[in-house]
Amino acid sequence: MGYSGVGLRNVRRIQVVAKLLVNQIGNGETGRMDKMREIGKRIRRDIKDVWAAAVAILLYTSLVNVIFHAFCPMVIATGFPCPGCGMTRAIFYLLTGRVTESLYIHPMGIAVICFFLYFVWNRYIIGRNPKGMQWLVGSGLALLIVFYLVRMCLYFPERVPYVYTEGNILERTFPYYKEILHDLGVL
Repeated sequence: MGYSGVGLRNVRRIQVVAKLLVNQIGNGETGRMDKMREIGKRIRRDIKDVWAAAVAILLYTSLVNVIFHAFCPMVIATGFPCPGCGMTRAIFYLLTGRVTESLYIHPMGIAVICFFLYFVWNRYIIGRNPKGMQWLVGSGLALLIVFYLVRMCLYFPERVPYVYTEGNILERTFPYYKEILHDLGVL
């Protein structure tokens, strides 16, 4: 059975991409093993550089989750969702193939996955510092804030994760906090 013109073009494109990937990973068995060792060294070096911060974050999230049943400082302090609320669930839904639910919970989940893949590809596979990271992070944060403001106007406080969390620190500290929010029309 022969290939049609379109099919043959696609096969050639796949061959070109495969050849580029092989060249990135290394030529031959020795080249691949050397490249894998380099990737391993970069990963180990980065783990060595950030292990203390990772342990501190893990301890923080564990302790705060036990005490407040949440780990977001904004939710714990004010009861209001933060711009990243729902991001973990959105990424989980995306990784499990539930794209619609991911977009419903937080549309920036896809951008975070793409950013992560871009970073990993450049940092570990190619072995260079990713270009334009400051611009990407700044743009991503600006977009995150825009999404947050729009979604807070449209969905707060009826739709998860944009709900008010009772029992927050301000509510416990100031007895009239919730009444003030009601008077202002926030709740």
